[in-house]
Amino acid sequence: MENKVGEKVFIGGQEAVKKSKKINSQGTAARCAGFLGSISILMSFVLLLCFLVSPLIVAGELRQNTSAARTELTELDGLLKSLETFDHSQGEGPSLQLERFIFKIKDDPRLKLQAEQKLLEFFKKPVSRDGRIAVSKPLSWIAGSESVKVLAAFLTDSEASDPARYVLERIPGEEADRALLEALDKSSPEFLPGIIGSLGRRRVEAAIPYFEKTLRRGTSLVLTAAILEALGNLDNAEATKLLRNYIQSPDEKIRLAAVDSMVRIAQRQIKENRLEEAGKISDTLLGVKLEPAQKVAAFRLKILTAGSQGKSLMLSALKGKDEPSQEAAIGLMAEFFKPDELASLLGTFNYILPPRQIQFVSALSSYPEPQVREFLMKVICREKDQSVRIAALRTLGQIGNETTVEFLAERAAQAKGLEKTAARESLASLPEKAVDQKILKLLGTTTSQEVKNELLLSACERNMVAARDFFLAEASNPAADRALVSRGFRAFGDLSLADKVLEVAFSTQDETYREELVNILAIWAQNSARPDSKSAFFTQLLTKENEPEKVSVLLQVIGKIGERSSLPLIRKYLSDSRPPVKGAAVKALSDWPEVEALDDLLALASKTSDLKENVLAIRGLVRLTASQTYRQPEAATAFLKEIYSLSRRAEEKKLVLSTLPNFPCASGLEFCESLSNDPEIGQEARTAAEKIKQKLQP
Repeated sequence: MENKVGEKVFIGGQEAVKKSKKINSQGTAARCAGFLGSISILMSFVLLLCFLVSPLIVAGELRQNTSAARTELTELDGLLKSLETFDHSQGEGPSLQLERFIFKIKDDPRLKLQAEQKLLEFFKKPVSRDGRIAVSKPLSWIAGSESVKVLAAFLTDSEASDPARYVLERIPGEEADRALLEALDKSSPEFLPGIIGSLGRRRVEAAIPYFEKTLRRGTSLVLTAAILEALGNLDNAEATKLLRNYIQSPDEKIRLAAVDSMVRIAQRQIKENRLEEAGKISDTLLGVKLEPAQKVAAFRLKILTAGSQGKSLMLSALKGKDEPSQEAAIGLMAEFFKPDELASLLGTFNYILPPRQIQFVSALSSYPEPQVREFLMKVICREKDQSVRIAALRTLGQIGNETTVEFLAERAAQAKGLEKTAARESLASLPEKAVDQKILKLLGTTTSQEVKNELLLSACERNMVAARDFFLAEASNPAADRALVSRGFRAFGDLSLADKVLEVAFSTQDETYREELVNILAIWAQNSARPDSKSAFFTQLLTKENEPEKVSVLLQVIGKIGERSSLPLIRKYLSDSRPPVKGAAVKALSDWPEVEALDDLLALASKTSDLKENVLAIRGLVRLTASQTYRQPEAATAFLKEIYSLSRRAEEKKLVLSTLPNFPCASGLEFCESLSNDPEIGQEARTAAEKIKQKLQP
């Protein structure tokens, strides 16, 4: 019983638990349902909000886009307004601005369409011819079917026909073709050549019946030529047939147009590997009398369509007596002959007519082969025609290498005029690095001064810094080209070579050469990266030297450098008892680049009894005064008048007078006029006075 009761209780407990679980489950479900319901409501609200707000956003975006478009198109309106009276002689600014604008928006379908409408509206207006032309190019980038309709109406308008055709030619599709075709029957003769040309460039084969009818009934030479030219763009049997009727026309213009068009058709056929068709055209053309240039083109077609027989045709032409055929064959050599086939090609040179020999040796630039280099050198040595030799030299400059360096240097040393120039240019342009090494080697071994000079010149042209030791060695060589040595020093030298260059400057008796070396030394010093004084190297040497010649050179260098700290040293040597030294100090002072030397020069000019010193001082004074463009005219003029009073020669007085117009003022004018009747300097005074008057005019 207890058990039953317990069991009952147990069972009842289980049921209670189950019931409890059921109740709990129901509660959870209820809560979930409530939660989901809340979410559902929330989502519904969000969706409703989106539904309500989305149009506003879209509308805002549309307004924004519309506003941007409006801004864009407002700019376009302004550009078009400026082009209404456009004249290209005033510059291409407005035209280029429009092109940039259309290029910027051409990929935006909406803006592109609106811009097209605006450009077409502009086209319809009574604007300038140049304005329509300026619009036509950008319009062609965006033009569609609407443009075809509008522009077709302008094909017979004398002011707008050309720009209208320009655009129509570039609009793809049959609609533009039809517009041009329909215009043929509507147009007066003055517009037909242009329309026919457009149809040809668009390759509208539907125009051929019109062309044939027009040619058959007879028409003007201008219209006939236009049709024949257009047929050259149409690659079909009918076009070729029509052209054949005119390749022997008695009228040169017509004949040339027909032949040219047939050549163009054949050239396209060759590109498309339609060799048989192109070959027939070449045979047709070669069967009639042609102008030389046209025969070249026709024979070129013959070679290109001959297949395996092309080489033999070329060799026969090269050995023949027909110049146009030779020209065509030479022009195709690189396409047909491989390097291992050069022997047969080179063997034709003696047969080639003189006018074509230049072309032949020039064409060999495609063959950088040893045998070709050898051949060219033989031509240069043996050929009587200078023009051929020059052409061969130039070709050698393109395909030469280290093996041709010595030959070119020797040729440059021996030749004259244009041939010498060609040899030099070729030597300088040889492309391989090994060439530089060969030049250096030859500089060390050659016994010919002329050849050495050419090698040194080439080293300068090739910027061969490694050659500077050879320039240094040549510096003391009396037989050397001193101008060339100077060039090498300027190009490759620096202060590290100063000791050796000074030795040359000390020893040379050539004053001009010495002065050039002094200038170079000064340049090296000024360009040096020394942290201390630029002239320190030379001032230190000066303190150790006592030989007048050496002291003189050093003083000149220091003067050219022109450092303020060196000026006391120059002053010291102004009182030196040795004439060469004092003269060098005076020269250094007269060359001084800055105005701190003015007082010293003025004192020297007023006190010296030596005419040469006076001349140097006066010239230095005038030079420094002229450089003081900031000085007040009256003050500068007063100083120049003082310099004039110290001048002892007419030459220096004239120099002062020529400087006075740099500082125009009343006192300067009065001074010049007071000297106008002077027998020595009167002319210069009158000239100076006139210049001052002109500058003083308001």
